[in-house]
Amino acid sequence: MKQFHPLTIERIERETSDSVRIALAVPAEFESDYEFLPGQHLPFEVSIDGKKLRRTYSICSGVDERPLEIGIRVQPGGAFSEYAASQLSVGDTLDAMPPAGHFHVNLEKGNARDYLGFAAGSGITPLLSMIRSVLETEPNSRFVLFYGNRKQATTMFIDDLYGLKNRYPERLQLHFVFSREDQEFPIAAGRLDADKVRELYEHFCKGLEPAEAFVCGPDTMIRTVTETLVELGMDEGHVHSERFGVPREAAKARAAAAEKAADHAAVTIIMDGHKKSFEMRRDDDNIVDAAADNGIDLPYSCKGGVCATCRCHVREGEVTMATNYGLEPWEVEAGFVLACQSRPVSDFILLDYDKT
Repeated sequence: MKQFHPLTIERIERETSDSVRIALAVPAEFESDYEFLPGQHLPFEVSIDGKKLRRTYSICSGVDERPLEIGIRVQPGGAFSEYAASQLSVGDTLDAMPPAGHFHVNLEKGNARDYLGFAAGSGITPLLSMIRSVLETEPNSRFVLFYGNRKQATTMFIDDLYGLKNRYPERLQLHFVFSREDQEFPIAAGRLDADKVRELYEHFCKGLEPAEAFVCGPDTMIRTVTETLVELGMDEGHVHSERFGVPREAAKARAAAAEKAADHAAVTIIMDGHKKSFEMRRDDDNIVDAAADNGIDLPYSCKGGVCATCRCHVREGEVTMATNYGLEPWEVEAGFVLACQSRPVSDFILLDYDKT
């Protein structure tokens, strides 16, 4: 099981009026554990008023850049984000697991590819890491970014993006879309809905042959962009997405799954080569919480089926997942599940956290 390690805050600064950027130094003895693929995230844990909170934030640094940087949008009433913005200081530490996540670009120095990126709001964070890494590592590749926000003043990492554009003017296209500010050209105004995606693609992607597209934002935006890109001719398997929040449908799915019978099942966990066992009711919220009730700490972060920190393999038995936004189809077919969304179906299940 991946472990939390304390990362020291080297720098913390306001990115916009409602977001912060935090630079984290990794201890030398754990440096290899924190190597990452551009687009991956870090699961964090803090204790606030005696309660443990876990959240996941994407790395925005280039793959070879240190310290590691993350961007946090401060949500009204968001316990973790408000704590990060108002309580943390340089020299403090944040407990973080090593990088995780399947939303990433695979870099090859010899690639000559056209990449597309669609981001909304704080969804720019993993894409910024991708853009930096592609431009620095693949000298023959190009990146086209479409970035939607309400206003320019609340647009995260805008200076970083313009800096990259100045450094790689022939290989980076930047196209901003603002929904609450008048724009000189109509194409730059509005939301990233289906009509806007078609307009942007047809206007700015002529002559390109996009190899992959990366989409990050709210659930509805992701669905719209993905469906429209497929309609425009992209292979659905080459359009990758990551949500920065738990979709509304997830709560409904969890409620529906709770209607299952309330009998018990035996659960055995394999983690770091050791076995631990416990019993849970079939109508318990999920395997992660049931394990915690039995004194067993399983890995998790978002508890919304998004981040895949709780990914494990079902070696024996059967479970049902309330929702899944973190696993690829091949992983589900191979028997992987998200423990934070899973309940037992069979009388006995054996879950393997060591299988990758």
